[in-house]
Amino acid sequence: MTAIADLFSGPVGVETSALSTADGELFPEERAFIQAAVPKRRAEFATARILARRSLAAFGVPPGPLVPGPDRAPVWPSGFTGSISHCANYCAVVVARRRDVTSLGLDVEDVRELDAGLQDLVLTPAERQWIVAQPEAIRPVLPILIFSAKEAYYKCQYPITRGFLDFRDVELGIEWAPGTFAARVLKTGWPAAVARLSGRFVVDQDRVACGVALMPR
Repeated sequence: MTAIADLFSGPVGVETSALSTADGELFPEERAFIQAAVPKRRAEFATARILARRSLAAFGVPPGPLVPGPDRAPVWPSGFTGSISHCANYCAVVVARRRDVTSLGLDVEDVRELDAGLQDLVLTPAERQWIVAQPEAIRPVLPILIFSAKEAYYKCQYPITRGFLDFRDVELGIEWAPGTFAARVLKTGWPAAVARLSGRFVVDQDRVACGVALMPR
């Protein structure tokens, strides 16, 4: 896949790999957190922690346990932010210093067509109209692109707001050729700092990847 780092502004550390079952590289606290999980979830968790430690090492951070918080969101070392995503047999992690990037959101999805029921949960009426107006050749991938972009936006805003949004609470404007999108929250009263954020995407034959970064002001 095209470099995940290209999705983000500012200095970021990125690591990607296929999923691994390397539980032996986990810290005891991490193994305790994931011990009851099914094998696929264990592989996702282990791979993400291994990649996150590699990403952080590029910034001089010594290895340490990365155990999710009570809300299951990643907890990063002091002074850092990051985001984790995985799909069928792929994991990607991006991290940055908070002085450079306030918050990050990364999502990676296998290219696939969303079923009608999921499209009903994800797409706003305006997004459906936009899809119909696009060239026929790219229409099948657009619903999963919108799904992924909204996931990336959500991951970026959540550390700031600790607030929950449905897919249809967010509406996207997408520019296909440059690989950019703008997300705006339709829900009233959402914090202005994250109510509108821009992101980037890349699509290849296997995967869709979307990234959103909230920069310091």
